[in-house]
Amino acid sequence: MKFVAREEELAILEREYTKNYSSFIAVYGRRRVGKTELITHFLAQKESIVFSITGAYDVKLESHLANFSNKLSLAFGCSEEVFGSWDRAFQALQREIVAIEAQKGSKISIFIDELPWLAEMKNNGFKGAISLFWNDFASKRDDIFLIVCGSATSWIIDHIIDDHGSLSNRITAQIHLEVFTLKETKEFLYHYGHKGLSNKTVMDYYMVLGGVAHYLKLLDVGLSFVQNTQMLFFEKNGILRTEYSRLFRSLFKNHQTHELIVEHLSSSWGGQSLTDLSKKRGLTKGAVLSNALKELEASNILTRRYKYKQLKRDVLYGVSDPFIYFFNRWVKDTSQVDFMGNKHYFQAIYKSRRYKSWCGFAFENICHQHIVEIKRALGIEGVNSRNYYWKSVDKSLEGRGAQIDILLERADDVVNIIECKYHNQPFIIDKKYASELENKEIAFQEFTGYMGSIQIIMLSS
Repeated sequence: MKFVAREEELAILEREYTKNYSSFIAVYGRRRVGKTELITHFLAQKESIVFSITGAYDVKLESHLANFSNKLSLAFGCSEEVFGSWDRAFQALQREIVAIEAQKGSKISIFIDELPWLAEMKNNGFKGAISLFWNDFASKRDDIFLIVCGSATSWIIDHIIDDHGSLSNRITAQIHLEVFTLKETKEFLYHYGHKGLSNKTVMDYYMVLGGVAHYLKLLDVGLSFVQNTQMLFFEKNGILRTEYSRLFRSLFKNHQTHELIVEHLSSSWGGQSLTDLSKKRGLTKGAVLSNALKELEASNILTRRYKYKQLKRDVLYGVSDPFIYFFNRWVKDTSQVDFMGNKHYFQAIYKSRRYKSWCGFAFENICHQHIVEIKRALGIEGVNSRNYYWKSVDKSLEGRGAQIDILLERADDVVNIIECKYHNQPFIIDKKYASELENKEIAFQEFTGYMGSIQIIMLSS
């Protein structure tokens, strides 16, 4: 069975599976990105006993333990029993493993999905129990393939990968499963029957859904981009209308602060500094705001942008998740009354100047997330570089002020000024626009004193 993209991640799993000792792998990434599908696909190719359990949001400990007992019975054929604690549950798992003889070359696979939901209840004992299971039992064998997985990225990093307690340095491999790139998105859509899509249409979908596998699967092959967007967001039973709130609840314990930050940032085209955010309604500078920003960044919802030759105050935060960016601007404040009975609600938005203007910023946002791919296209993938934004509002030098979308500073003494233009037709650089580009180059040199070579790169949809 073909599995679209994810070659690197599958290679990591294969490498760990074929080692002659037990493995402990942490997989994390955004909700709906395809973590469970990746692991399930990999394990399906192996002749292995698989014990799998999935945590559930806001479920009592007794229910989790009962589910553990049921899954243990399904995997090993043992009778179900009542566990009073996670220690007892993992002791039972240990007994069943000891009682069987794995085939030579195969391993006993243990897949714990949505681990944070199993472990985050205060003093429920899960983390201690899995620590004992690994440290005192599994790590001393050569046939255990343990995978823990979760959407709450910051929790997995803090409590598993960077743990300072009994799980410190126990992970043998980690996989941060990210959304598909544009290229992978086109390949994924083609695999699911969308065979005639232009690059422009793929970009349009990406600006709405991002490279999130589950969202892309929801698209109807027989509908256009506008029709699909209408169906998913602007109809009574639009399946993605409620996804936004579920996403934040599943990722963050105190999600209201995170949602407020994203709401404020989505209203600002160029991003905002920590100081700017602290002045917004409902936000105050301090540990709560800083920790929420850290968690949003770890979850790839936000990204930091640095100004060329910046001061600390010039660091800007911006929304990097296309789905969240789109939802905040066009969906969040709508109600069913707005589009009830109107099958062309999104078509009117799509044709509006407001949407075209928004697309320009959304396209630039996506370009920022594809720096690796841009460098590959330019043939400079092996050249070390850093990317920045740059702007000058000081017009004292012959009236010149400028703003640069993406500034790529390369280790070979070249700076690429990258211009991002969303356009429905092939973009033509006329005399006026050529003059604007020249002005940016001159202004950058004059204001920064840069002495290396400057190249201008145009990116268009």
